[in-house]
Amino acid sequence: MQPIIGLTVIVFMAGALAIGPAGAQTAAQAQTPGMGGAAAMHLLPGEEFLPSDVRAKQADDFDNPAYPYVEAGEATWSKSEGLNGKSCEDCHGPGSKSNVKQAAASYPKYVPSVGKIITLESRINICRRNGLNAPALQDISDQMIAMVAYLRWLSRGLPASVSAGGQAASVFERGSELFYAKIGLLQLSCAQCHNQKFGQKFGGETLSQGHALSYPVYSLSQRRMIPLHERFRMCNLLARAEPQPINAPDYVALELYLNWRSKQLTITAPGVRP
Repeated sequence: MQPIIGLTVIVFMAGALAIGPAGAQTAAQAQTPGMGGAAAMHLLPGEEFLPSDVRAKQADDFDNPAYPYVEAGEATWSKSEGLNGKSCEDCHGPGSKSNVKQAAASYPKYVPSVGKIITLESRINICRRNGLNAPALQDISDQMIAMVAYLRWLSRGLPASVSAGGQAASVFERGSELFYAKIGLLQLSCAQCHNQKFGQKFGGETLSQGHALSYPVYSLSQRRMIPLHERFRMCNLLARAEPQPINAPDYVALELYLNWRSKQLTITAPGVRP
């Protein structure tokens, strides 16, 4: 990771970057802070910035290395667990035929029963505890990643339908602030990479616009699945900032903002990355 951090200094202090794929916008065309700027930005899905072979892997379920997690999540959906002897399917029906696909696209969102904005992972654990009387899953466990991959796969082709108003307003504003805030020893923000520099090279990869619609993703270089909040932690480390715990309030706020920012696009999970 240290060589990549070194490249970060080159990228943002010297500006020595190569232009990426055709159609990517320049810094002069980049989004400006605030809701109006995000709405005016020409949105490009993350897949537009991937090598063609990686895009092909993601598009083909038979070749997508994340798809076994989808299958594992589907099996868990219909499996009886916990003291109540019930499964997710007993309450919600078969995933492909229930409204869970629309529900999965709406997170993070405000849930009155817990009085706060929660992620899809937290919703799964609430259902496990209250509906199945089963133990909660760790957010980065294989079983949780599989469940999220399955539910997000069901939502493919749907727009992220998060709400930025009402009870979510203050969390949304916090997420927006975090996106533009400069952090760490390198004083970098999400916006610098994903609004101002997208389409340009960062080490061996091309910077995307930072949409989260393909998460969780399978990393070919690391040979494992990476949930969205782990990606946030990795970005914090690249900026030489202290990463926060998975499911930290700031990460929930940032996820809400990113999904709102991307809502003109559609969910493409589970993704594949180099």
